[in-house]
Amino acid sequence: MFDLASYKRAFEAKDVEAWIAFYAEDAEWIEYTPEAPPREPAVMRGKAAILEFLRGVAADPVKLSISDELTDGDRAAFMVTCELGEGRRAIENTVLTLRDGLIVRQVEVEAWD
Repeated sequence: MFDLASYKRAFEAKDVEAWIAFYAEDAEWIEYTPEAPPREPAVMRGKAAILEFLRGVAADPVKLSISDELTDGDRAAFMVTCELGEGRRAIENTVLTLRDGLIVRQVEVEAWD
């Protein structure tokens, strides 16, 4: 069973070691952003690539929060708010595909100020 409450704590604290523990070795993370549209999304494959990305996120002063979360068996979803400073924000809607309590696929759609 996926522990969304613990994931949220690790995510919001940017605790990289706790955060990466939620990903399967073969996890895939797909992001749709203005710079990575549907025809060419940003894709990270494998836990090592995701870990490198999370370390970068943790080093950034951006404040992260999760809201509107839900989980149901092999799926979970939530909204991420990133406080970027100077009143700017990014919003991400995230859907997770789970296997054996771990994230195997994460898909995000982002909107930025």
